[in-house]
Amino acid sequence: MFMDDEKPIASTTSAPAPTSTPLPSSSPTSAAPIKSPLISRRRFLQGALAASAVLAAASVGASGQILGPLIPSSATSQEIISWTQLDNQYQQVKSKPSEFQPINYSEFFYYPYDSSVSPYYKNVIARLPDPLVNPDPSYSSDPILKHVVAFNVTCVHLRCLVNPGYAGNPGSGEFRLQCPCHGSQYRLTDAVPVAGPAYDLGLNPLPKVQLSVDANGKISAIGKLNGEPGIGRTQ
Repeated sequence: MFMDDEKPIASTTSAPAPTSTPLPSSSPTSAAPIKSPLISRRRFLQGALAASAVLAAASVGASGQILGPLIPSSATSQEIISWTQLDNQYQQVKSKPSEFQPINYSEFFYYPYDSSVSPYYKNVIARLPDPLVNPDPSYSSDPILKHVVAFNVTCVHLRCLVNPGYAGNPGSGEFRLQCPCHGSQYRLTDAVPVAGPAYDLGLNPLPKVQLSVDANGKISAIGKLNGEPGIGRTQ
C-alpha cells in the first residue's frame, strides 16, 4: 500500500518585522550671503558711455574724420635729380626724331606726400627742349632752372595722370603734357590747358612744383604746390 507524500505545512508563524534605524536628523543649511556689487549697473553704463565719447572725440580730433587715417606731415623739401643726369638724357635723344620726346628726358616723383597717401601727388620734372625756357621770372636768371619745369600730373578734368609728350611736329616746340583718358593737353612750359576738355571748360593749369638747385647741381622740390592736385576750378 502506497502512502501519499506528505505536503509541507506552511508555517502560520509570521516573521518579525525588521526594525528601522532612525536617520540622524540634519540641520538645515544656511543660504550663502549675497555680495553687494562693487559698482551699480547704472554707474557702469555711465562709465562705458563716457569712455566711448572720449575715444570718438580723440579719433575725430586727430584726423578730422571718425576713425579716419592719420595723414603724415607733408615734406618741405625733397631732392629729385641732378641737372647733369637730366641734361644728359636730353642730349642723348635730341638728334633722334623718333626719341625726341619729353618722356625720354623727364623723371616722375612724389611730393609733398608719397604714394601711400594718394596717387594724386605724383609729379614730373622735365628738361625743356631748346629753345624753350621756363617762363617763371624767378627762374629766368638761373642757368639751370630756366631749362627745367616741374608740375603735378593729375589732370584737372577727371584726375587721370598725364604724361609728357608732344603734339604735331617735334621741331615746332609743341611739347605738351597729355592726358590719355579724355585728351586734355597742357603746355609743357607752364602747364596751361591748350586742348581737350580741360581747355574747353576753362580749367586751371596743373599745379607747379617749386624748385631749387644747389652748388652741385642737385635739383630739389621745395615748399608747397601752387594749387591742389586735380582741382580744375577754385570757385
